Amino acid sequence: MRDKWLRDAFAVGLSSTSESEQVNHNEYQTLSGKNSIDEEEAVRLLGDYGISGDKAKLRLQEIQTRKPDDVRGLFSPEDLVDVFKKLSTRPEIYHLLVRYSRNQDFLSTEDFTLFLEAEQGMSKVTHEKCLEIIQKFEPSTEARLLGHLGIDGFTNYLLSSECDIFNENNRSICHEMDHPLSHYFIATSHNTFLLADQLKGPSSADGFIHALRRGCRCLELHCFDGSDGQPLIHNGTLTSRIPLSEALQVISNYGFEKTNYPLILCMEIQCSISQQERIAQLLMEIFGEKLFLNHLSLSVNTDMNSSKYRPLPSPNALRGKIIIKSKKLPPGFSNEFNREYGEIIDDEDCYEDNKRRSKKELSNKKHRKLSRAFSDLVCVLRSAPFEDFNTAFNEQQSDQVCTFSENAALRLATSDAEEFINYNKLFISRVTPGTWRVDSSNLNPQDFWNVGCQMVAMNYQTAGKFMDVYFGRFLSNGGCGYVLKPNYLRPDNTVINATSSSATAGRLSTNVYSSNTPQILHIKIISALHLPRPEQAELKANSIDPYVVVQIFGVPRDTDEVRTKTIYHNSENPQFNEAFEFEIAFPELALVRFVVLDDDSLDYDFIGQYTVPFECIQTGYRHVHLHTMSGDLIANAYLFVHIVINSKSLAIPRRSVSRYHRSLMRRKLRIASFRSVYNKQIDDLFKSVIQPLETAFEYRHSVEQSLYGLNEMCGLPDISNVKQCVRKIASRLQKANLIGDVTIRNQSDIPIFEYSTILPELSRQSVVALEEVINQCRALIDNGTIIHKKLVSVQTDISDLSKDIPRLLETSGLRGKKFTKAIDNFSYNLALLHGQTDLLNKAKQDANITIQQIFEAAETTHLLV
Repeated sequence: MRDKWLRDAFAVGLSSTSESEQVNHNEYQTLSGKNSIDEEEAVRLLGDYGISGDKAKLRLQEIQTRKPDDVRGLFSPEDLVDVFKKLSTRPEIYHLLVRYSRNQDFLSTEDFTLFLEAEQGMSKVTHEKCLEIIQKFEPSTEARLLGHLGIDGFTNYLLSSECDIFNENNRSICHEMDHPLSHYFIATSHNTFLLADQLKGPSSADGFIHALRRGCRCLELHCFDGSDGQPLIHNGTLTSRIPLSEALQVISNYGFEKTNYPLILCMEIQCSISQQERIAQLLMEIFGEKLFLNHLSLSVNTDMNSSKYRPLPSPNALRGKIIIKSKKLPPGFSNEFNREYGEIIDDEDCYEDNKRRSKKELSNKKHRKLSRAFSDLVCVLRSAPFEDFNTAFNEQQSDQVCTFSENAALRLATSDAEEFINYNKLFISRVTPGTWRVDSSNLNPQDFWNVGCQMVAMNYQTAGKFMDVYFGRFLSNGGCGYVLKPNYLRPDNTVINATSSSATAGRLSTNVYSSNTPQILHIKIISALHLPRPEQAELKANSIDPYVVVQIFGVPRDTDEVRTKTIYHNSENPQFNEAFEFEIAFPELALVRFVVLDDDSLDYDFIGQYTVPFECIQTGYRHVHLHTMSGDLIANAYLFVHIVINSKSLAIPRRSVSRYHRSLMRRKLRIASFRSVYNKQIDDLFKSVIQPLETAFEYRHSVEQSLYGLNEMCGLPDISNVKQCVRKIASRLQKANLIGDVTIRNQSDIPIFEYSTILPELSRQSVVALEEVINQCRALIDNGTIIHKKLVSVQTDISDLSKDIPRLLETSGLRGKKFTKAIDNFSYNLALLHGQTDLLNKAKQDANITIQQIFEAAETTHLLV
């Protein structure tokens, strides 16, 4: 089949160059009957089907040396077929096809179904779905009619967007967009108008276009007086100047080209009153109805001792709107004074600058004038200085945004992480690169996402590792520039409503981390395809010596980096075949970066990279399309990888039995390690779920143990799934001619094995192991439902009590620090209970999926009757 479609394809290609550009039977016969295709035509035809010209020429020359003198330089269609097969057949994909085909050189619909379900994580794949994929990717007409997927169609499928490592669901909005703005990471740029360094480089409106097209939703503008009465944008250094009106017009034109979620303008105003009024006029004229001016609906609670906390509006509520973030006149100024301007304290927004000033300087703060017309345009977000956390929790309002320098934010994230996390649960923080980064280099944004900072400002004009990480973060959620923060970096609304002040609400426990179940990421770097030479390499031979680096960005405990061996002198299809394993404790914050480098480069070794959020990764056999340093796709350059993600197993065979049991007991004790709230009624409620939680843990552990035992009995790696095990069992039975003597019957949605003969020992052991998995899954599902109801009931009782927590704690005689500690412990306990309940619910879902997968694999392998 393959040879025929290739001959047909090359015949069509040659015929298309004739005057008629028609392919008819006579022309095809003529082509087939002559060996008169010259090298130039042969290279062109092979190139139409993805074969490199240099590779094609080299292979044709090898064939030519074996030809008689009278036909040397001429190539038959069979020669082209041979060249194509030699150069296009990737051994790693061919071996994968052979693994799943039944001693054939193609995949039937049954073979392909098993591959999709066992490897690609798809479920309930129908015969019609397989035929749809075959019709789309199989080039051979004959194979399509027969429902077969050959090596070329299989390769086409694996190279398609359907097998991209990035989950297609995340290319559109998939996060809840009705949370307050403070609940999101927001794509933010620093000094957006600069195209190069911070001191003498050019300023241009193109900087805004570049940032907006890359998904940025928070731009920065520094405004100064212009000599002709028109405000200018520059950095206050020797950078060039651009008119503010030009920048605003560009922002208006391109601001919602990529997404219609709100656009924030951070405006630093260093202008006279007259030019401030001109700025206000320009904003109104150019943005018109896009400018958000609704003050009333966003009035902020100024009584920080109130039990109610008024959140910011959501991205959904602000769609299509431009928000001005800047300094604002004090609340009530417009009502009390009939003046066109007021005075504000001329303090520095950046926290580190405040820390460096002496007490005398802080006590003698200068004042400057701010136009009322401009101040009235500052809605939703207003700039404010940061003093310390205690002051912030007691005095800061939800619409106030504090800016932290890189060094100051890093210091707080390192030495006072819990307070910083609690602060970012309530307020928006903005982090800017250190002033020493005059070359416009970038900070590591991950350091600040880990503690919940929403606006981490980057120099978009500077490509590099940290910009790759930044763009990777905002690939998710449709690339709209807003990514919902993980639950543990957002406030617990139950606790906020329960506390007597916003200050206490800010101090939510960060120990919810303890309820996280680590994920194990297994990555096998199989091969690469069509790697280019490093872009900026100069002193380099034509060949490259590639190797791959895999980097994990996340919380410190998750951060990791590994590399493959070097493959020398191979850029077309280097084979690495190296596997790595990573433990990811906080998957919502983790990103995976694949980097391909040249080991023999003398000056510049970067070949390509791709960074993807952990939660957007698709498992199975995937292609990673490489990008340049500046973020552009590299044509036809890929990594081919195999991805498996599973929960951290409690069964660790490499440990001794005693060590394993000690570890298991410690884990079991941590499951229900509730802290005292110093109130008997509340403490008793938490204690009442300790036994159910421990029982749920045992059921989960038994399922994991049974799955490990099944893999062991089937002789498969620990990371294998149940479908692969069923396939292995069916293969053993088939080899023993017992495929009809062992069947699986569906009895009330439970797989039941039936035997009509005595099984060989190895097959018997693997079947018994699969039956054990089924039994443990059913036990978890049945008993887990009862336990889940108990946990939900207790959570409801605790939620009802939480409304009276301040009164209950005061009745218990708690005051001051002890009162705050009780609130912290309550928050910790509630988060732990929520987390363990979610884990049980997830385990039940997984058990149901396992049962369903057994049915699906049994049907595909003809075990189901």
